[in-house]
Amino acid sequence: MNYDIITIGDVMRDIFVFPDLSDMEKPVSDEEIESKEPFDKFLVFGLGDKIDISDVSFSVGGTAANVAVGLGKAGFNTGLISAVGGDSVGSELVLDIKAKKVGVENLKIYKNRKSSFSVIVSYKGERTIFVYHAFKPSDFVLPKEITANWVYLGPMAQGFEDIYNQVTSEIVKKNLKVAINPGSVQINRGLESLGGLKRLMEVIFLNREEAHIMSGLSGTPQIKDIMKVISFSGPKTVVITDGKEGAYVYSEEKFLKVGIYPGHRIDATGAGDAFSTGFLAARMKELPLQECLKWGVVNSASVVGKIGAQEGLLSSNTIKKKVKEYRWPAESLRFS
Repeated sequence: MNYDIITIGDVMRDIFVFPDLSDMEKPVSDEEIESKEPFDKFLVFGLGDKIDISDVSFSVGGTAANVAVGLGKAGFNTGLISAVGGDSVGSELVLDIKAKKVGVENLKIYKNRKSSFSVIVSYKGERTIFVYHAFKPSDFVLPKEITANWVYLGPMAQGFEDIYNQVTSEIVKKNLKVAINPGSVQINRGLESLGGLKRLMEVIFLNREEAHIMSGLSGTPQIKDIMKVISFSGPKTVVITDGKEGAYVYSEEKFLKVGIYPGHRIDATGAGDAFSTGFLAARMKELPLQECLKWGVVNSASVVGKIGAQEGLLSSNTIKKKVKEYRWPAESLRFS
């Protein structure tokens, strides 16, 4: 089947728990503030404690799955390359993804293995995530021929190089467009971890901290300098999210910024994936970069207003309507 986009990476069961930890919140000490942002906090559990929770929720997660589902909701024909176990969780994941109109012919089922899952402790709109990655990149089976206009690469663990090499080969043969959201393995290795792929990719998505690490710059560089370094290494479009500060894009020596879109924040899980989905949906429609940013922050704001990474994903028509109706502050900047 020919797809508009195929995503490659994790799909997993997300288990959300909502504990009442108001009496357990503890600011970081003065000594720890020296090495952490001042707004960081700990949630402290006593070893052996039994903690009551007020609610629990189950959903489908994993960056590649979230983006595939989100772009499907935006009206694109999407497929997922990933892996699940032969357990009941794996069966549920496959059924859920299929029900959301995502192609699953390249979703490999390993009968004698468990599926990936995460336990997400959600508190005051933030979350702490415990993740069980059941599969390595080598478990993702790429077809002999990728029949899509775009490929999206989600975060990947050790052994990602073979996937990158296969995708690079397909780009050269078919002129595919590639977007990537590097994971901690790639980020900590720096830009060289992207290999030859970095000079062929259309878009790279990072948050500010990740971008700083990946750039290799020391000290506290300006966001523009970080983006220039990453752009110079190859990616055509560098996109950085920066929490409450909004998001930035740098492409062809043009630097643009957009602030956040207002909304009630319930759970931050999937905010970055939703932003990437909105940005890509606009990019695949060949909209201007500033519009791509707006689509990203609108989609992200909707997702954080719901529980789970997929519940709040919006259709293209809904995003377009919200972008048009909101009175956006002056957000455009340009490099001199």
